Amino acid sequence: MIKFDHIIHYVDDLDAVKSEGVLPIHSGGEHPAFGTENALSYFDLRYIEYLTISDEKQFNTHLEDGTESFARTIVDKGYKEGFIRYAINTDKIEQLAERYRAKGFNVSGPVDMERETAGETIRWKLLYIKDDVETFPFFIEWEESDDIRLSRIEAMGKEIISPEIVIHNNVVDLKRWEAFYDVVGVWEGQLDSRTTVSLKETGAPSITLQIEMEGTSAHYRGADYRFI
Repeated sequence: MIKFDHIIHYVDDLDAVKSEGVLPIHSGGEHPAFGTENALSYFDLRYIEYLTISDEKQFNTHLEDGTESFARTIVDKGYKEGFIRYAINTDKIEQLAERYRAKGFNVSGPVDMERETAGETIRWKLLYIKDDVETFPFFIEWEESDDIRLSRIEAMGKEIISPEIVIHNNVVDLKRWEAFYDVVGVWEGQLDSRTTVSLKETGAPSITLQIEMEGTSAHYRGADYRFI
């Protein structure tokens, strides 16, 4: 089973996002191995991750090892603010890796990850599908159950909402994306009951996030937010 997990919005100034962003911030933490820091805006278990470089020396050290990662995507996108990549949740990440390899995709992972948040260590695994042209979504499998994760979000005082979300994804090669999604059985763009991805071949990659909730649509720090 797969479902939408989160989308990464790379930003230069995380403190500004926390104080004047388009959505409330609920939590955040650090990725010590990558030299990055984040702030999170939750809906339900789905969320937006605002990501920045917090330790340039460690960030560059990570880049030198040559492994695929969401941090490396920042470089691939030219350090430009905006949506850079989104994650798809799975409970069978090892099997997915084998399925993508069998279909001829270049697979990196799964790799173990963790984040320090308020003295607590949260762990998960990531799987990347590498491509010379397209920046495909990556896959994530959390160590904890959905119930435990949801309880943590509720403990923040967050009101759980479940808006319809549409990821408008402009791509270079539509057939390549269709082949990517075919491996996980997504043919009509339905990632889960509340999230859809809309693919359009334009030759100029971009992402617009459409959210069914009150808000002021904006081009904010390089990313297009559409509230309906």
